[in-house]
Amino acid sequence: MFTFTYYVSVLTVIIGGSAQFYTYDVINPAQTTLIKWLNQTYSSRGELKTEAELNMVWSMIVSCVAIGAIFGALSTKPLSERLGRRNGLIFNGIFNVIGALLEYLAKPLSSPEILVIGRIILGVNMGLTSGLVPMYLMEITPTKYRGSAGTCHMVAVAFSDWFSMLLALPEVFGGDETWPIAFGFPGITAFLLCCILPFCPESPKFSLLIKQDRVATLNDIGRLVDVHEGQQMYEDLIREKTNSDTNENISVSYLFTSKELRMPLIICVWVMVAQQFTGAAAIFAYSTNMFLNAGLEPQIARFSTLGISIIYFLFACSSVHLIERKGRRVLSLFQLSTVTASLTAMSIFTWAQAYYNIKLASYGAIAALLAYMCGYGIGSPIPWMIASEIFPTKYRSSAVTIAISVAWSLVFIISLAYLPFKQWVGVSASYLPFIIVSAISTCFVYFLLPETRNKHTNEIAQDIQLRSDTIRRYSLNILPSVGSSMGISPSNEASEDMRQHLIPRTKSFNSPSTPPYKYSSFAFTPPGETSENFLTKFWGQKR
Repeated sequence: MFTFTYYVSVLTVIIGGSAQFYTYDVINPAQTTLIKWLNQTYSSRGELKTEAELNMVWSMIVSCVAIGAIFGALSTKPLSERLGRRNGLIFNGIFNVIGALLEYLAKPLSSPEILVIGRIILGVNMGLTSGLVPMYLMEITPTKYRGSAGTCHMVAVAFSDWFSMLLALPEVFGGDETWPIAFGFPGITAFLLCCILPFCPESPKFSLLIKQDRVATLNDIGRLVDVHEGQQMYEDLIREKTNSDTNENISVSYLFTSKELRMPLIICVWVMVAQQFTGAAAIFAYSTNMFLNAGLEPQIARFSTLGISIIYFLFACSSVHLIERKGRRVLSLFQLSTVTASLTAMSIFTWAQAYYNIKLASYGAIAALLAYMCGYGIGSPIPWMIASEIFPTKYRSSAVTIAISVAWSLVFIISLAYLPFKQWVGVSASYLPFIIVSAISTCFVYFLLPETRNKHTNEIAQDIQLRSDTIRRYSLNILPSVGSSMGISPSNEASEDMRQHLIPRTKSFNSPSTPPYKYSSFAFTPPGETSENFLTKFWGQKR
């Protein structure tokens, strides 16, 4: 099964990497404290800021993380392919240490500008983390455990959400003198990552399919799993190798122009759009107000917000077990349908409370909020791992770059636009865009998202092609005139280009340190030896 090194690698990456989403939410409970500090700082400079100007500075401090994350997401492909998955995470950890240090020094130096710069740097770190961590976790894990490994990323994110809200409470480290501790805390775990991860193995997929180094691949696998799992893991890599030519340098733009990759790209982008339009950012930001409207005291309302964050974390933890039993598609459908129903109920209850002053409606809104957190937590890991599962290795970094960039761009837009939109249309109507997109996304996932559990990329590609061909034929039967005008004709077979990507081939594999051998889609073996004997002897010698 898994080795001790594997568990150390996973734990190091999720604590030092995934948990850095702490930065995004730590600012919310400390809002009153920070605005007070901003006012005092500008007053000491002789600059008297109006309330509107302070709100503008505050908005910049909050949203600059998303700006940095967009740049970080766009850097995922070049960093992951030039430095590798592991070394890219180490480089990213250095960003985190620098950003956390700047946030910690902002108060002693009385400089809101340093706080903004620190949060931008931490935003870059979060953007890179969004792509690199799921990619690394899923590539060092055998296929049948891949989903659970990818889910660990979002479990750590959920943990960081409530943990940041806990540390930033005024009663903990969110006070006037102690808030730099809460803001600088992520630098500690990032520093540990930078110290431990260099001793962990690189992704075997990167070593074989990108670096073309067979010996390094075998060494990486041998450090991660036992001989039995290692043989299967290596055969899976060889199968993927035969179905692609990783010597090509694939650009991000190629995914938009390639016909056979268009539908997988649409799928991984749309599930990310669906995730952001569940309204999670708005829910987390205004849940305290909902509790206040229900008649709770301010302190109790803050702790209630912390409570729903813990509920989100617990249900995200349950997805680690459910994702391999029920599959990605089922959990995604459950999340989107539950979120749609919960948001609809919240909209109705807040409308009844605002226009008819029905006191019980506020408690109905809280119940809907709890149901929302349960559904959202179970399906929250899925979008972050879809791109890593449905794309072959040579396209993976480009696909992840696009998906993560879309995600953080939407986070930035929604975080800026939601408050003015809410003030314009009212609280109850402000949920409507999220309800509409979530309902459409439920239908989209039902018809187009394939189940990726325990499947190889070529099997997933065939499933996607079959679904898209079926929908195309159905649409042409319903709207033949529209289909004819677009020049589309039904087809029972995958396109020639796609079939070329799916047909197993036999190629020669050349490693700088070994003579060329022949390998098939199922095993790599030197002449005269079986795959099992060769791999057993190799790892036995290394150990």
